[in-house]
Amino acid sequence: MGLNAAMEVGRNGLTVFQTAIEVTGENIANVNTPGYSRQRLILEAASSTTVNGFPLGSGIRIASVERNYDSLLQQQLVNAGTTLSYDTARSNVLQQIEPTFNEVSNDGLGAAISNYFGSWQDLTSNPAGSAERQAVLSRGQILVDNFHSVSTTLTNAIATENAALVPQTDGINAILTNIAQLNGQITSTELVNGNANEIRDQRDQLVRDLSAKMGVKFTENSNGTTDVYVSGVTAAGPPPVSGNIYLVQGSKAGSLTLSGTSYSVTAHDVNGTVTAPVDANMYSSSDGGELWATLQLRDTIIPGYLSQVDQLATSIVGAVNAMHAGGTDLKGNAGLNFFAATSTSAASIAINQALTGSDQVAAAASGAAAGDNSNALQIARLQSAMTMTAGTASFNNYYVRLVSSIGLDVESSKNVVAQDNAFSKQLATLRESNSGVSLDEELTNLIKYQRSYQASAKLITTVTEMMDVVMGIIR
Repeated sequence: MGLNAAMEVGRNGLTVFQTAIEVTGENIANVNTPGYSRQRLILEAASSTTVNGFPLGSGIRIASVERNYDSLLQQQLVNAGTTLSYDTARSNVLQQIEPTFNEVSNDGLGAAISNYFGSWQDLTSNPAGSAERQAVLSRGQILVDNFHSVSTTLTNAIATENAALVPQTDGINAILTNIAQLNGQITSTELVNGNANEIRDQRDQLVRDLSAKMGVKFTENSNGTTDVYVSGVTAAGPPPVSGNIYLVQGSKAGSLTLSGTSYSVTAHDVNGTVTAPVDANMYSSSDGGELWATLQLRDTIIPGYLSQVDQLATSIVGAVNAMHAGGTDLKGNAGLNFFAATSTSAASIAINQALTGSDQVAAAASGAAAGDNSNALQIARLQSAMTMTAGTASFNNYYVRLVSSIGLDVESSKNVVAQDNAFSKQLATLRESNSGVSLDEELTNLIKYQRSYQASAKLITTVTEMMDVVMGIIR
């Protein structure tokens, strides 16, 4: 090996270890950057040359700059993020609804039902008493107000979930567009042999962000891009498509759109030719992320609770009206409906406006004289009568079951979220171990590369001195 070759070895060493220091510095600078994957310089011996029949190395060169990335771990993080987001969104809303059914206080719907029928029981002791009769009307109004309150809370919760779809879909569309743009940047960068590791990290972080908002799957392509899609759908055509609908493919992005007052969410593929509704054909349970949780809460979970409250209100109205209309009031007139005939839900229940005074409360049986308490006694007994769920529950029992069901749903959702958080934290720790930046390790590498850089510089200095000696001999 001649002096020129030795000089070239030193020069290559300076270049390589300068790059190594730059990569290490990049790692240190991004130690707190979300989604950043630690990069490392892959070094290899440069091609050897033959001198006087003997192979001699020609120094070192950079094989590549790799990022510590685990595709399987990325898939697990995406799936875990989807599940955690779904369960968290569901749990948060259930916890907001729960106080509406909190029966610890004495002013809830359950207490109002008991107090209403209790006022009829009190009336049986003094059927002609003005105070007792007025108490029946007052307790009836309190019962109506409680039904209205519960209905309003649940209806507002449904409206809130519906309104939340607008920013959710806007956020999803923005992420889809950004992923497609980063795909394009990765392709153009690597076509000219550039390094797109940081862009890949940003893209992968966006995929994880997207998975929290809606359930997606992804495919990593050989050209560095990532395709994002949803599967298990039967999409409208033409022609109809059963299978995957791509929301990102290369540098093209699809979108979600909303239609109607009660928003229907539709997914459009990257070409805008294939669409699919976001419904039970696309998602089954927690695999749909925050978007599916919102739709489930709006369309199924909260309406299910409201339907049970409506059924309770309708049953109370029907049973009481049938009894009250068959009785006789204080003036000997036939009884009227106690509740309005239009009271077919918790939102519409109301006291019959024709009941203008307490003397119209029909405590007596049909045709009985004033002072009879037969009808009041029958109405009071409705509280414990098995009139709900095919004769298996009374009004109070039915409501207690509903409250218990909601309480169990809330408790279960909290436990599931705690489990999801623990699993996601474990995956995040594993990713940090595999791909995160360790300052101790990077500082060690920094010292190592600094020493190597100094050694390469020393080689150049030594070769320079040797060349000076040769030149001196020539002179």
